[in-house]
Amino acid sequence: MDAKEFFMNPTSSLHRRYEALKAFYHEGLSADAAAAKFGFAPSFFKKMRYEFGKDLREGVYPFFLEKKPGPKERLTSDETVERIVSLRKQNYSINDIKVVLDAEGRTISLETIDKILKADGFAPLPKRTRQQRLAITLPKKFQAPKSVTLDLVNQEFTTETGVGPIIFMPLIEKLGIVEAIKTSDFPETSEISNVQSILSFLALKLMGNYRWSHDTSWNMDRGLGLFAGLNVLPKSTTLSTYSYRVTRQTNLKLLTKLAHIFKDDENEDGEFNLDFKAIPHWGEVSVLEKNWSGARSKAIKSLLSLIVQDPSTGYLSYTDAEVKHRDQNDAVLDFVDFWKNGRGIAPKMLIFDSKLTTYENLNKLNQSKEKIKFLTLRRRSKNILERAEKIPAEEWEKINIERTKGKYQLVRVHDGKTTLRHYEGDVREIILTDHGRQKPAFLITNDFDLDVKQIIRKYARRWLVEQEIAEQISFFHLNNPSSSIVVKVDFDLTLSLLAHNLFRVLANAIPGFEHCTADTISRKFLENGARIEINDNVVTVHLKKKTHIPLLFSLPWIKETTQISWLGIKINFMTGTVS
Repeated sequence: MDAKEFFMNPTSSLHRRYEALKAFYHEGLSADAAAAKFGFAPSFFKKMRYEFGKDLREGVYPFFLEKKPGPKERLTSDETVERIVSLRKQNYSINDIKVVLDAEGRTISLETIDKILKADGFAPLPKRTRQQRLAITLPKKFQAPKSVTLDLVNQEFTTETGVGPIIFMPLIEKLGIVEAIKTSDFPETSEISNVQSILSFLALKLMGNYRWSHDTSWNMDRGLGLFAGLNVLPKSTTLSTYSYRVTRQTNLKLLTKLAHIFKDDENEDGEFNLDFKAIPHWGEVSVLEKNWSGARSKAIKSLLSLIVQDPSTGYLSYTDAEVKHRDQNDAVLDFVDFWKNGRGIAPKMLIFDSKLTTYENLNKLNQSKEKIKFLTLRRRSKNILERAEKIPAEEWEKINIERTKGKYQLVRVHDGKTTLRHYEGDVREIILTDHGRQKPAFLITNDFDLDVKQIIRKYARRWLVEQEIAEQISFFHLNNPSSSIVVKVDFDLTLSLLAHNLFRVLANAIPGFEHCTADTISRKFLENGARIEINDNVVTVHLKKKTHIPLLFSLPWIKETTQISWLGIKINFMTGTVS
């Protein structure tokens, strides 16, 4: 294409627009003629004229953009460049060079270091042996001091990450959590008590810390140490070793005490949602059994854990991370025994899916002295699906069930009776269709008195609770143990229950946040910094100003001074800037 043809036959869209507008405004062609000449529809050409005029009025010139060249000279100082070159001559890698520069207070990216080295003609380092890498002298890391009982001398310090657990201290005192820990026979050492050890774990749970092993984010935070009554929290190796000294019986003692602490006599109705969670293990060599993970839609090497929640309060009531394949069907009976022994009463109704237990155990629940009610899904088979298809249309009923965010769904239901293998007598069978799944769902229960709408809504509420449990467990990172599972999972799960329930108490106390997850509560209220003053055994926490902080000070245990028994101090909170 020669130069003349380039202007006579524009090919790019932007060039065609320019020539069409030039023909209309400069050469005097009509709008229709200019549009036809350059292949535009009249309506589109009208829109082009409007947008072009608007751009001109706003000072925008769409066809001739002014070139703004960047800086011609290197922004990195000559001194820093010389330092980088000097370090490379000593066989420092790019990452090693950045470590040294950061220690010297020079902020520079890895990409910039790489560009400087290439500009000066340095080739990439050849692969080095371990001995060669160790020969590089890097700045020494600060080591966290040894954890010891906190010396409450008059002092002042700041915390950037540890204020969240401190906000829970008055609530923990009010609920009697520390006394429950003391009487649960947790192990202790000659230097760190059982309360200090458990509170060290709990501090990390309340932070939502991504991995227990990432101790560089918390191992020198004095605010977290204050929460546990230590100068700083123990290192990750110490915490890991401690967790393996904790037995299932010790966890059960704490769970029993927590069942008495986290209860609401006005709202509790004796119903419980039971669900299995597969907590994965990522090690290459694993002796763990494979369990089905709904989140990953496959069987994975994992620990099968039972989680029980009271849907009326949102509290977790029981956990067990030591469920084996051979006895997983009896896990529901283990919970019943736990609740009867701990609270002195039997559960009124248990709600779970079809894979949690067997029909034989459903019969045991029905034949028990307390006639414990159950509500579960029935496993579908070809015969029962064919039977459902033959039910006459007039025998179906339409009802609304609640979904997320206040939405409702109209479903068809059939209420009847059926029999099960290894089950004495009839069970009530409720068939659901038009519920968002291709195949109907079959609910079975031994409760013949409740209205069918109430039965449907109870199980529908369990679907919502399943989602809530998944969100909460995600915050406490039960699905992300390190590859060697450095924290014993049953102990981890027990502390997750405690942390979850503390978050629920806090959320329920703040108007408008009753249904928020732990992640939302943490982000809006707890992720904050503070200046902490200790004077004559009185701790004053000056919280940084934050949008939702005023709502915290509407809580009685925040706006009042509280005696903290496990530290022998009084604590109060104030708002203000932190220097």
